[in-house]
Amino acid sequence: MDQTKLDELFCFRQESGRLLLLCMTQLSLSLNQSDSSMASLTHVFQNLVQVCSQLEDMQGDLSEKNRPKIENLHQELQHNVNDGIVAFQFYDRLSQQLSHIQTSLDQLSELIQDSNNLADKEKWLSLRDHICSSYSMESEHLIFKSIMDGMSADEAMSLYYEQETKQDDIELF
Repeated sequence: MDQTKLDELFCFRQESGRLLLLCMTQLSLSLNQSDSSMASLTHVFQNLVQVCSQLEDMQGDLSEKNRPKIENLHQELQHNVNDGIVAFQFYDRLSQQLSHIQTSLDQLSELIQDSNNLADKEKWLSLRDHICSSYSMESEHLIFKSIMDGMSADEAMSLYYEQETKQDDIELF
């Protein structure tokens, strides 16, 4: 095989590897985020059970001395319910990320099934552009750019977590 063919195949292998690494990194990140959110939800709902139990114990005695306690428990209950709702939002995010991974893998599969596409740089770049443009969350763009710039999955996830700790806001998508 001549050097030109080897260079073309190397490009194919390199691009395939990066795109598959991107998909695997996003999948891993999504699973890690879901584990964290599920632990948070479990804690929130355990707190709700305790607060409800305390309210039930006080239900029969609504004297003035218990009124502040009941008001505090009510506020705590509201706070826990709100925390639970925010934590459930992870599911929407997870679904969106997994959908993007599925679409990327489908498009990659279509591209590599036709051997005429293997060394077609324009088709590979078009696939990259299409994948990147499908993202709606900043975190997805950060992971994409990191992987396409040659970072490993661990490096890309470290960068993501570093950026995440700098932000206190919920990422809207």
